[in-house]
Amino acid sequence: MSDQRDQKGRKEYSVDEILAEYGSGNYGKSKKVVEFPEGRSAPPKNETDQPPIREIKKTTPKEDKPIPEIVPEGVGRTIGAHLHTLLRRVDHYADHMYDQAEPDEATRRAEKYIPGVDREELPEEGKRAHRDKLRVVRQREAPPDTPPAKLAAQYQKGLKGQGFRVRLAMFVGLIAILASVEVSFLPWASLAGVVEDAGLSVYQLRSLILTALLLVVGLLCYEVVVGGVRQLATLRPRAESVLVLAWLFTLLDGATAGRLEPRYACLPYSAVTALGMAFALWGTHERRRGDRLSAKTAAQTRTPYVVSWDETLWSNRSTYTKASGSSVGFGSQLQMEDGGQRAYRIAAPLLILGCMLCALLASVGQGVPGRFLWAASACFTAGGAWSALLCFGLPYRKLAERLHKLGAGLAGWQGAAKCGPGGAIVSDLDLFPPGSITVSQVKVFGGAATEKVVGYTATMLRVMDCGLTRPFHDLLRTQGALYREVSGLEWHEGGASGVIRGKEVLVGTAAYMHIMEVTLPAGYNIKNAIFCAVSGQLCGMFVLNYAMDGAVNPSLSALMRAGLSPVLATRDPNLIPTLLGQKFKLPVDKMEFPPVGRRLELSKPNPEGGGALVALLSREGLGVYCDALVGGRRLRQATRWGLIFALAGAVIGLCLTYYLTSIGAFASLTVANFLVFMAAWLVPELLIANWVNQF
Repeated sequence: MSDQRDQKGRKEYSVDEILAEYGSGNYGKSKKVVEFPEGRSAPPKNETDQPPIREIKKTTPKEDKPIPEIVPEGVGRTIGAHLHTLLRRVDHYADHMYDQAEPDEATRRAEKYIPGVDREELPEEGKRAHRDKLRVVRQREAPPDTPPAKLAAQYQKGLKGQGFRVRLAMFVGLIAILASVEVSFLPWASLAGVVEDAGLSVYQLRSLILTALLLVVGLLCYEVVVGGVRQLATLRPRAESVLVLAWLFTLLDGATAGRLEPRYACLPYSAVTALGMAFALWGTHERRRGDRLSAKTAAQTRTPYVVSWDETLWSNRSTYTKASGSSVGFGSQLQMEDGGQRAYRIAAPLLILGCMLCALLASVGQGVPGRFLWAASACFTAGGAWSALLCFGLPYRKLAERLHKLGAGLAGWQGAAKCGPGGAIVSDLDLFPPGSITVSQVKVFGGAATEKVVGYTATMLRVMDCGLTRPFHDLLRTQGALYREVSGLEWHEGGASGVIRGKEVLVGTAAYMHIMEVTLPAGYNIKNAIFCAVSGQLCGMFVLNYAMDGAVNPSLSALMRAGLSPVLATRDPNLIPTLLGQKFKLPVDKMEFPPVGRRLELSKPNPEGGGALVALLSREGLGVYCDALVGGRRLRQATRWGLIFALAGAVIGLCLTYYLTSIGAFASLTVANFLVFMAAWLVPELLIANWVNQF
């Protein structure tokens, strides 16, 4: 230590000496003023009398942690510091453990009787405005909104004839296959002499026969030919455009086979192209059948249930609702392009360009321009996948048949494209359609008139517009009671209150009566009952019998497996997750239950102005509602997977045909090998189309 003394003889201490003796020695970490210990002389308070203290450079602390108080030197310094910190934390906890006041009686009743609800994630204003802007930009000119009944009649005209032409085109394609492969029962060898007298070879004769058969198939599939030519003329190519170009180049190749270049080991690909045209017509026919069934279902009733989609209706995600409405917009959506046609907006121009370049490189690029027609025929035939028009039409028709039997009509691809993960609003009538709820017992208290109690209760439930309106309406007519006028209706969890003839009327569950401080007799705390109280006095009890359809639980399970969360927007005071889970064994832990205010908004006939049309339903119940949503989601997935296989097969086929034609591999690129390759890429589409109904 320093032995310097001031003028009065007092010994001076530096800051470092003080901290080394009594502190941690790290001055920069502490902002606390430390007093001198006992037995030491404090420095003078006068500024002039203070001893000179050298400046100490402070270091920036890494963590803003308080320094434990100084403890005496020795072995227990570390233990004492830790013990002091622990005691200080205990004191802090003890000081704040009673900060929250004891809940009062009303709070305890609310926590006991009010069911728990789910919180909702609200969208940000910037994101909502951005979505609205994108929605406006993406709108395209829609076809005219033809009424469903008229549209169904239009699709019915010529439908049977088109189906017959599909079967006939496939039969001609099979004949072309027989003429293309080497079979023992066909007398090609015996015709050699006759054909040579006419100046033709057997190869040229078979090529001409195949060309004639392909021309017949083109006439049978005139819709595909006309559609493809129109698309090329308007510079808007689609899948039909690739098929038409394959058809034209194959016709030219068959007509000139054996003349431009000798290739007697490889016949024209007329059989492959003919089947491609037949499958394209089949896909058009299947979509037409599906559209007719959907339009026919939508025309069954004038006031169908409208299944609509909103992007952010509940918890800032896609939400599906069902409410009474009209078929406005259904006919327009049904006539729009499907998912396959939209995908080929981009794919068809690229395929056409790729096929043309590959044909030129394989012929002119190799110094054999006479091989161009054969190379173009092979490339375009491979690029025109057989499942190009089946990827939507076939699964759509299968799903439309199922939904038609249930009373649902999907709004074409526009409806299926909106079916994805999100929430599905489930109302009272979805769980318990009319007729599934009955009043099994009526009990009147306090000498009140039964007609009066029934009238008050039925009036309140009618204004509440819940699933109990119909059974209490029947009870009202049986008792000869009348509806009253209600004012000041207020909703609460478990019931509602209103004013009838100047008296406050409470209608709700037993839990609601406890919350409103209405005394219930002993033994009357029944969960599946509705109570009525007038001016704070219990007047009536109505025991209800809920009969749930056996299809409700499987339907909810199907919704959840499809990534859709049921959102209970019930107005019946009894329909809360506790009752549904305990009595009906519903998976309420995977369902969402909004607060009462949001349940009222979500269960309105047209919540927040309605949304985009998905499907129309002609029947009540959760089963048909579930099948429409799950089926639409599966149709969207099936279409996308079918497109993936169709385009993958087209690209791989184009690469293979380019390579084989460029090296002149006539023996490898035969009709039989070509048929096997094209059929292999058709099998996944057939399997996917059957999968769409497996739910």
